[in-house]
Amino acid sequence: MTTTKWLPVRVLPVLVTAVDLAVLHGPVPVTPLDWVLGLTAAVLTGAGAWLPLTTTVAQSALLLATGDGAVQAAMPVMFVLTMITLGELWIRRGRWPALCGTAAFVAAQSWLYAPAFDPLLTPTSLLLTAAPPVLLGLYIRSVLGVALEADRRREEAVLAARVAERTAIARELHDLMAHHLASVAVQVGAARHALHGSDPRVDEALAQAHATTRAGLGDLKRLMTVLRDPAATSEGNAAGASLADEDGLPAALTAVVERTRAAGVALDAEIDPAVAGLDSIRRLAVLRVVQEGLTNVVKHGGPHATLTVRADDEATRIAVTDDGTGASSGAPGFGLVGMRERVELLGGHVTASGRNGGWNLQVTIPGGES
Repeated sequence: MTTTKWLPVRVLPVLVTAVDLAVLHGPVPVTPLDWVLGLTAAVLTGAGAWLPLTTTVAQSALLLATGDGAVQAAMPVMFVLTMITLGELWIRRGRWPALCGTAAFVAAQSWLYAPAFDPLLTPTSLLLTAAPPVLLGLYIRSVLGVALEADRRREEAVLAARVAERTAIARELHDLMAHHLASVAVQVGAARHALHGSDPRVDEALAQAHATTRAGLGDLKRLMTVLRDPAATSEGNAAGASLADEDGLPAALTAVVERTRAAGVALDAEIDPAVAGLDSIRRLAVLRVVQEGLTNVVKHGGPHATLTVRADDEATRIAVTDDGTGASSGAPGFGLVGMRERVELLGGHVTASGRNGGWNLQVTIPGGES
C-alpha cells in the first residue's frame, strides 16, 4: 500500500495530542513527562505505516511508564494512539505479526490493571480496547484485498488484450509477407523461364532466388500454424493479404463504412484517397482503428456519427465522433487497449474522451506514404 501520499495525515496524531494536553486535559495536571510520553506515542503513530509491529510494541511499552501514577493526563490519548496503530498493524501485516502486536498491547494493559484486578471489569476493559481495532483492521484489510484483486485481474486482462493484439499483428504480417513473397516467386519463375540458357550464372542465381523464396513461404506457413487463431473470422484472416495491394485499404474502409450504415448509424465519412499510398503496416493499423472505432459507435453511439481519415507525408490522422452515450463510468474496454497497443507500436497515440454526451476518438499514426 502506498503511504508516501498520506504523509500530511501522519502529522495529525502529533497535533491532536498537543491540543489534548494543552486544552482538553481537564482538571488533571499536565506534567513534562505527560508531554514527553504523549508526543512520543504520537510520533510513533505516524511511523505505523512503515513499522506497524515495532510501533505497536513500543507504544505498549510506553503505556507501562504510566503505571506509577506520574503520568495521568497523557494516558487516555496514549491508549487511543496505540489502538490506532494496532488497527493499522492488522491492515498492513499478516496474522502472526498482528497477533504479536495484540499480545503486547494486552500484556501492557494487564500489567497496569494487575494491582487492581477485577474479575469482571478488567477482562471487559481488555476486550473493549483490543477487539475494535482488530475487527476494524480485519474488515479494512478484506475490503482492500478485494479491491487489489480486482485491480490485479484488470491488469492481467489488459496484458492479455495487448498480447492478443500483438498476435493479431503477427498474423497479419504473415499474410502480407506471404503475399509479397508469392509475388516475388512468380516473378523469379517468369524470369527463369524467359532467360533459361542465356547464361549459366544467371540460371544459377535465379534458381537460388526461386528456391529461397519458396523456402521462405514454407517457413511462413509453418509459423502461421502457431500464430493463427482458429476462432478468428475469415475477414480477419484475410486482412493482411487483402491490404497488400494499394487499392485494398480504400475498399476495406468503404466496406466498414457501409456495414456501419447498414447497422442503422447515419455515418458521414471522409476518407482521404492518399491512404492508398501508406505502407502495408500502416494500412493494417488504419483499418483496425476504423473497425474498432465504428464498432463502438454501433454498440454505444447515437444515431449520427462522423469518420475522418486523412493522410499526408507527416502522419495519418483518424477521427471518429458520435452523439451517443459518451464515456462509460467503468474502465475502458479491451478493444481500446488493443487499438492503443497497435498504434503505439508505430509511434502514434490514441485519445478517447467524452464530448457533449457522445464519444470522441482521435488517433495519429506518424509516417506518411510508402
